[in-house]
Amino acid sequence: MSKKVIAAIVAAVVVLVGGGVGAYFYITNTPKNAYLLSEQKSFESLNKYFSERYKNELKLADEMADDSYNGSVTLGAELSEGLISTMGIPESMVNSSKIEISAAHDPKNKSSQFAINPTIADSEIGNMSWSADKEFQYIEAPILPQPLKFKNNEIIAGIEKLTGEKMEDTEGLTNETLNLNTIMSSSITKDDMDKIVEHYLKFVIENIDEDLFKKDKGQVEVLGNKQKLNNITLDMKDSDVKKLIIAVLKEAKDDKDLAKIFEKSDASIDYKKELEKVIKDAEKAENKDFPAIKSVIYVDGKDILKREMTITADGEITKFDLDTKIDKEIDMALSISAKDAANFATIKGTSKGNKDFKDDYTLTINDEGTDATTINLTNDEKVDGDKRTNDLAVKFASGSEEYAVNYKQDMTTDVKNNNQKSSGTVSFDVQGETVKIFVDTKTKVKEALKVDVPEAQDVNQMSDKELQKVKDEVSQKVLGLFMAVQGGL
Repeated sequence: MSKKVIAAIVAAVVVLVGGGVGAYFYITNTPKNAYLLSEQKSFESLNKYFSERYKNELKLADEMADDSYNGSVTLGAELSEGLISTMGIPESMVNSSKIEISAAHDPKNKSSQFAINPTIADSEIGNMSWSADKEFQYIEAPILPQPLKFKNNEIIAGIEKLTGEKMEDTEGLTNETLNLNTIMSSSITKDDMDKIVEHYLKFVIENIDEDLFKKDKGQVEVLGNKQKLNNITLDMKDSDVKKLIIAVLKEAKDDKDLAKIFEKSDASIDYKKELEKVIKDAEKAENKDFPAIKSVIYVDGKDILKREMTITADGEITKFDLDTKIDKEIDMALSISAKDAANFATIKGTSKGNKDFKDDYTLTINDEGTDATTINLTNDEKVDGDKRTNDLAVKFASGSEEYAVNYKQDMTTDVKNNNQKSSGTVSFDVQGETVKIFVDTKTKVKEALKVDVPEAQDVNQMSDKELQKVKDEVSQKVLGLFMAVQGGL
């Protein structure tokens, strides 16, 4: 495990640990408890802001995580005459073409489907789909004389028979991992994830020593204003980080629920054996192979107004300074500095409004010897009941070069009827001409999926002669399809 990975893990734990600790720390009479309660309050404030702003969308997303769903995205484009003429292709080739991508999954019925349906120059190519039920995987395409299927426990054998080649490098690939139901199902439910997060947050909290925390007070600048605030420091030396990482790994090694999740995502993993190896490597490693992390939070009551985090790894020091004010609106400023590059990256911005929102955020990257690069994002968002409209612009600038992308969207989220629809347009300029990309989406939750492919042939039951006939017909259909598209140009 690399030092950068370890640093990222611990940094995330330090920042997010307060999100699930409310049940364990109700008093602030120690620096540790005060730190964790402040983190909890900060987490709750941010969560409350987004939960209220995107209430309908998040509710539908939660249902989608554990229930059946059917969603589609349709992409199209529009180019100006002038731009099309420089490309040397007919206007219909672009403006009359589109592609629809759809995905559906029903965990209760163990059914899934992924499909692509392209239209080129007003010529429908035909639906290409991969679907699955309790017994089979099905492949349908306009170039196939009839659909093909593979038994769920014979997928690899079927692919080998169809291609005529042995799948030699199958590490991580099994009939289970190649099953569309496995691919499209969540390896973990939201409830299971909540339990795991709660367990490990509690475990991490209990394994951070009390004497690593220190409380103080003083004057500090927050969002341009000087304030006198309490501050709490968590100072973890590399040896403390090593101790914590090993403790978490040992806890995870004997976690049967976590093992099931990993094994479901990759059946070739020997979860316990792999973690034992990682634990051995971590125990053998020297303290200096782990990062040191120092986190200071400045609080007004339990509200965190400023954070300073320093990560030291491989002799390199990276500092993060974050000022925040989160209530019904957001005001924030983040700067990232390295040893020889103060403020080499900054993000500043605000989210204003209660019903109609205005977001304005700017990322600035300062690379020594080159012009600063800025990326500015603005969003004008209006909400009316179930309807949400966005007018979003992203502007890139570096020296004399400037570029802009705009996105306009109308979205309706009907939680009562378990569906969501959106219509959006991405626009940008190429050689002074406007290019538009249309993005339309549809999502339906709690919709049962029944896979029905009655004419499918079982590849593993086909003779070599039958397979060769399929391959010959595929070749003829590919040629015919190509000629049909060419005729439409």
